[in-house]
Amino acid sequence: MEELSGYWEGYFIYGLGYELPFFGEKVKLFAELEFKDGEITGHHREEKGPFSTGKTVRFSGFWEHNMVSLTVHYTNNDVILEDGFTTENLEHEFDVTYNGNLNLQKKAITGLWFMENEMDGALDLEIPVAEGLWMLRKAKKPKSDFDYSLLGL
Repeated sequence: MEELSGYWEGYFIYGLGYELPFFGEKVKLFAELEFKDGEITGHHREEKGPFSTGKTVRFSGFWEHNMVSLTVHYTNNDVILEDGFTTENLEHEFDVTYNGNLNLQKKAITGLWFMENEMDGALDLEIPVAEGLWMLRKAKKPKSDFDYSLLGL
């Protein structure tokens, strides 16, 4: 599976837990994945948006046959306040899990991401469960105008 290691591009879509105008919106993802001995490690960066950090973050996970599972841990991110648009940087942590299917012929992963409503930190907020679709496909460096040096490569 080491031929799958390298640069990947794709997106995630805001799904359940988000209201219009955000529901159904795509956010670009750029990643470097390393497939080795059933484990997947790497970094990913998402396009900055109202509910996306724009940060480069590490993730870890595994693959077994055609199943993939990745977890991204976020810390100290902007929080959308009650008006739905204003952000404030508050200390908190949360995980987003990406589960999907690996298509070896197309060198693509598609699946469902989810974030449970548990957030660790000093926030007194009720965060709804959120989920949506995601997709990554193997890319050559650089396929897009994304600056891969932001990933520390």
